[in-house]
Amino acid sequence: MADWKQISGALVRISAGSRTNVWGVNSGGNIYRYTNNDANPWVQVPGALTDIGAAADGTVWGVNSGGNIYRYTGDLPG
Repeated sequence: MADWKQISGALVRISAGSRTNVWGVNSGGNIYRYTNNDANPWVQVPGALTDIGAAADGTVWGVNSGGNIYRYTGDLPG
């Protein structure tokens, strides 16, 4: 896989809205956001999801184990 670079971590779902807007969910339902630093690639975001989707405009949506739908607002002003 010469054209691929492995990034540390373990996810069961990942979504990339752009090169810098990448989100993932691990097997425990923990949410992670890519830091754009391959040496320390992920920062955990509060919450628990089973699936996640990131859009090119920065919008991020998720679904939890109960089927509830969420939109990330942690980067919006007050």
